[in-house]
Amino acid sequence: MEKVCLCRGVTKEQIIESIKNGAKTFEDVKEKTGAGTGGCRGGRCEGTIETLIKVYEE
Repeated sequence: MEKVCLCRGVTKEQIIESIKNGAKTFEDVKEKTGAGTGGCRGGRCEGTIETLIKVYEE
């Protein structure tokens, strides 16, 4: 499983699942998964998460 948020160990699959369950913004994904709440505060993963939102939002 590919980790997107290294600080919190959140995987790409977990992020995609949160998007499919209604997360529409980085803040939504952050709230649902904890991604972006680690030491870097999303500095490393925010761009990737925003790209995943564009690809997987329904």
